[in-house]
Amino acid sequence: MRHWAWSLVVVVFCLLAAACQQGALSDQDKAAIQKAHDDYARMMTADKSDVAGLVRMYYTDTARVLPPNAPALDGPPAIVQGYTAMGQVKTFKFGPLSIEGQGRAAYVESTWEATFVPPGGGEPITERGKGLEVFQRQADGSWKATRDMWNGDAPPPGLTLPMGALKADASTALKQLDWFAGKWEMTGEAKTASAFGPAGKSSLTLDCRWQAGGTNLFCSVDGMLPGGSYHDLMIHTYDPVAKAYRGFDADNTGMAAPFGLSIGKDAWTYTYDLKMDGKPVKMRMTMFNLSKDGCSFKQEVSVAGGPFTLITEGAGRKLPG
Repeated sequence: MRHWAWSLVVVVFCLLAAACQQGALSDQDKAAIQKAHDDYARMMTADKSDVAGLVRMYYTDTARVLPPNAPALDGPPAIVQGYTAMGQVKTFKFGPLSIEGQGRAAYVESTWEATFVPPGGGEPITERGKGLEVFQRQADGSWKATRDMWNGDAPPPGLTLPMGALKADASTALKQLDWFAGKWEMTGEAKTASAFGPAGKSSLTLDCRWQAGGTNLFCSVDGMLPGGSYHDLMIHTYDPVAKAYRGFDADNTGMAAPFGLSIGKDAWTYTYDLKMDGKPVKMRMTMFNLSKDGCSFKQEVSVAGGPFTLITEGAGRKLPG
């Protein structure tokens, strides 16, 4: 069983075991839990700017949300950010709830149906799924979720690529690429507006895996930039004839471009030759302070042969597992 699923089982068991001498849930308790779900469904389709209000209403201050195909969200600030990145919800409804529990603890099985516009826009998508939540009764008699997990009934949409591991007889050059394999969190801040977007903070997750055969490293990038949601696919490879690292990058802003990659002892440097507004633009992304657990990074740009200017800087953290 996956670790997060086992953790949820343990939480349910412990809460119910502690409360088992306090009696079954009353009809009033079940009505309060039902009301929380009714308010959730109503607020999901109301003004999207009140995501924080929805989270305050529905979750405890120590809540942990376990969304599908994404890292866990710990605490209200992370939950707000996660909900905001999910896209615009047009319709949402729960099916009949199964509510069981003892004393101050309850678990809720549910089904749901939602229509939403994906991050970055596009045609609305309708999904159906199921969920499991742990609720706790609060001092004022209301009930809030302290654990929440769900998934959809349909298989994941989109392109599926066969993945594997670095090939056993990989060259030294390919082995150097293996440092980047795994899951990462990258947080940064654009210090100034540029052709690449407005100033502000960014938060990205990277999932970097070897393609089946073990010669190309693919990185799927998702998250939020100051200008909105961001999705990117990067391909890294090594050309043994040219003795050079090469790659290609395509994202949802419309950029699709090859890049060069220089790997040194202390830094990785990506270079892009682009054209914007009819002018040649060089973009340079450098990862430095390299360790097995993370790195620092900076993004710089040069327009029409001018000096490089710092746009963004931040840090990356490699996730366990």
